[in-house]
Amino acid sequence: MARNYEKERLWAKNKYSRILADIDKDLAKELKDKLKSDGKSIAEWITENAKKYLKKV
Repeated sequence: MARNYEKERLWAKNKYSRILADIDKDLAKELKDKLKSDGKSIAEWITENAKKYLKKV
């Protein structure tokens, strides 16, 4: 069965919001390295911190 990429794209568009930011290159590298050593993705880290910030945890 072939994947329906259009349907998947629409589903993702309705479920998620893309957040993009430019930060200092050294800070970004340090953050990426720390998250990698902790086994977390940037998306997981942002989600966790957004919930804490919004007091939803």
